[in-house]
Amino acid sequence: MSKQVFGIVGFPWDGGASLGRPGARYAPKAVRETAKWLKNRIVNNKIYNVEKRKLIDLSDNPIEDFGDIDIVAYSTEETFKNAENKIKDLLEDGIFPFIIGGDHSISYPGIKALHDTTDGNVAVIQFDAHLDLVDDSPVQGKYSQSSQIRRALELERISPKNVIQIGVRNYNYPWYHDYLKETEIVQITAAEVHQSTAGEVIKKTLDACKDVEKIYLTFDIDVLDPAFAPGAGANEPGGLTPVQCFSILDGLYKHIDAMDIAEVNPLYDTHEITTSIAAQILFNCATERASF
Repeated sequence: MSKQVFGIVGFPWDGGASLGRPGARYAPKAVRETAKWLKNRIVNNKIYNVEKRKLIDLSDNPIEDFGDIDIVAYSTEETFKNAENKIKDLLEDGIFPFIIGGDHSISYPGIKALHDTTDGNVAVIQFDAHLDLVDDSPVQGKYSQSSQIRRALELERISPKNVIQIGVRNYNYPWYHDYLKETEIVQITAAEVHQSTAGEVIKKTLDACKDVEKIYLTFDIDVLDPAFAPGAGANEPGGLTPVQCFSILDGLYKHIDAMDIAEVNPLYDTHEITTSIAAQILFNCATERASF
């Protein structure tokens, strides 16, 4: 891989947490703090991956922090425009953006930034317990944590066949039955992940991305079972394990062009369990991308 900066961006926003627990605005600071445990192990731009028995050189792929999105507390529209512009700037400078949210509404400006900086089709890989395809509601509006994928599908070059939802589960609104059949969004439910190997999930995911030029990956921490992620925006039993997610993500990192992690909620976390998983995902993404 040619030299590319891995750019961390904080998005301390939970204005879209209309049904889930608010508090994800504190995640960027908490994840950065927890990540110091791993950052401490970088010596002379190198770090050793124990499980892969691999020494990783970050000299050509440094990890840099570009601060937080400018939040306009009274305006979702202004905040999202600030986010979109900042992420666009990184992409246009050839920097890989890793965005730490924030509730899951934060994905839309990131997806839109990637969409608007390319002429080709864009795929969205979504790790999530929920579908996030709500169009509008009196309680949540159009830009909530439940709507960012619906908004993404309104962009010109994002097709439902290129949206892959991994780990979705439990129960949801009855209108989803017909909507999912009509749109043909690709889903790999939590139960299907449990019954599959990581390689099978990776293959199915990448098969759905064959005709795209860019891929955005969004990771909602609630894709994990609540036993592993107490500090999440909502609890949905039957979720994935960290090992399953790490393994699947490892096969996707080299294919993606931008990523966010959402719904980490330090107010509900226990002993930094959830933030430590988010910090490891950040490092896994950075080091895996530096290894190819």
